[in-house]
Amino acid sequence: MGGALLLSNAACDDKDFNTIAILATSITVDAASQNQVGVVGQPLPQPIVVHVSDPNGSSITNAVVTWTVLTGGGSVSAPTSVTDANGNASVTWTLGPTVGAQSLRASIETGASVTINATANAAGTGTLSIVSGNNQSVTAGAATTPLSVLLVDANGNPVPNATVTWSRTGAGTLSATTTTTDANGNTSVTLTTSTTPETATVTGSTAGAAAPVVFTITGT
Repeated sequence: MGGALLLSNAACDDKDFNTIAILATSITVDAASQNQVGVVGQPLPQPIVVHVSDPNGSSITNAVVTWTVLTGGGSVSAPTSVTDANGNASVTWTLGPTVGAQSLRASIETGASVTINATANAAGTGTLSIVSGNNQSVTAGAATTPLSVLLVDANGNPVPNATVTWSRTGAGTLSATTTTTDANGNTSVTLTTSTTPETATVTGSTAGAAAPVVFTITGT
């Protein structure tokens, strides 16, 4: 019986046996496996290791552990694993394409289960693109509407908490020289144009993107 220890007692005068099945009742996750941080679409740095034990806390050998991805759309290297002599079973968890929290469940035949959590970060160099605010014409000395950008990673996921650096040409004034992307990968800045009519440019760049973006602003 998988996940159970069988104990047999032979009667002195006959061949009858009494068998007691000690069931696997508890499953716990190794501390190093829980709350790992990885990259979308990539395996976590450490394999996921769980421990299966009986009601007395003794390790159970040959218990079947079933792995189920709950959130994030990732995958595991095998749908089930079997505990070793120490009561441990492991699997490799590859994170899905969604940035943020992801989760995996490990369960045993008796119904006990544990949830493993991980955080997926954006992958590699992404793209910074203009959302709105380009090619504005404003009265000289007035402020533009927001110059908005979106930062996504190589898989198209919004990248939060990234620093965008802003610079300009011309005599205008930027509302900030750096801003931080929000949870949706967006951030923005405004330009107060020079009191003298002129065409200015505003450039946004970040270490998380392959190329900067350039806004053109005309003061009239």
